[in-house]
Amino acid sequence: MAVPSSVDLPESIPFEPNDWNYKGEGNENIVFSYRGSNTDICGWLLRLSKCDVATSVNGCTAHRLDDTQRKRDHATYSTSVIGPLLGPEYILPQRLVALKPDFLRRLQVKSEPLRPAHRLHKQIDLSQDVGVLMPNAFRGTPPVSSSGRLRQSVTVELKPKWGFMPSLGSVSPRNSVKSRVCRYCMHQFTKHASQDVSGFCPLDLYSGDRHRIVRALDSLAQSPQNNLRVFVDDHIAIDRHGKISEECVAQWEALRDCIADIVLKEPLFSRLKQCQRMLDSLDIEGILPLYKHAVESGSLANVQPSISDWLTAVADFTQRTEIADSNVAEVTDKQAILEFLISTTLKDVSVLITLPEWPVHKTSLDSVPTEPQYAIAVIDSDPKKLAKIPNYFSKDEKIVKHYLKHCPDLDSQQQCSE
Repeated sequence: MAVPSSVDLPESIPFEPNDWNYKGEGNENIVFSYRGSNTDICGWLLRLSKCDVATSVNGCTAHRLDDTQRKRDHATYSTSVIGPLLGPEYILPQRLVALKPDFLRRLQVKSEPLRPAHRLHKQIDLSQDVGVLMPNAFRGTPPVSSSGRLRQSVTVELKPKWGFMPSLGSVSPRNSVKSRVCRYCMHQFTKHASQDVSGFCPLDLYSGDRHRIVRALDSLAQSPQNNLRVFVDDHIAIDRHGKISEECVAQWEALRDCIADIVLKEPLFSRLKQCQRMLDSLDIEGILPLYKHAVESGSLANVQPSISDWLTAVADFTQRTEIADSNVAEVTDKQAILEFLISTTLKDVSVLITLPEWPVHKTSLDSVPTEPQYAIAVIDSDPKKLAKIPNYFSKDEKIVKHYLKHCPDLDSQQQCSE
């Protein structure tokens, strides 16, 4: 299959570290927002790769043989694999930009004091030749709206996670709890002490029922973890108790209701749920044997799939789902494995909802727009690694075992509902 050229050659743009502010980071990438005067990149973010400090040599890593091609492939994956599944209107454009080692070194020195302690085992990868520019969905708005009222930009970042539970037929009898309790709710008992377990259930967010969506957002506000972040004019908002409330966000309840309406209105969440389920019809329990057989037989090399592999996989999946009498047995091991990995990406995306004109004041005198303008986009849609499939199985086993240890009988188990 021909590979679409969605990303051009890296652009050469003069960069100064003082023009970039530390924005945040995940496990693999660190993000900076532009605050300089170059109008061509005003309103854009710079995403850079990270590497392990312990394994780096002079701040460089040797495992990235072609960083430019990898980032180009990731951009194409978001546009041409995830885009057709969720809708191209939800995918942000990406630009590759050339980087110089001196800029990276100085940016690392500048950002190091601002980074959270639990992220310091990794650093900016000083060997990377290119970075990725993306529109800044968190960008602030002018303080006065067209109506003359004081306004601020608010962005809500949701990480909705898994939207379904596997069927009984796809899991072993000893793991039947997976068809009653959703993955997120079980995983809470592995990640947190019982008293700190979140009341958020992703199935509420995906339910299509407004009452349940509001309940999900309320639970997230009480225990945001990494599933809810709110940014007010580009600055993260959190109250002194580590929660989202009126203390840090003006008219939070009205904002919550507005976000619930958007979640209900937009087809994005139903598409996420449907595609997650259809692409993961076998569960990791069914995928691991296929993975082992495919690697041992040579039908699937144990290397990361090429962008052509991903494009073929999504095209075959789309074609198969359009045929009503399609036979699941005709899916090859390789196709099933790639579909599972695409589903894994969809289970880990984040959704950004930006309202550019939200009231500044916390009183009802500063009215909330009846039909506020908003923008919505999906981020964190990079491909998952093929070699991690055994790890996914081990993690799944650990989560189920740990949950059953804490909640061994039906009466003690949460009853999640789709």
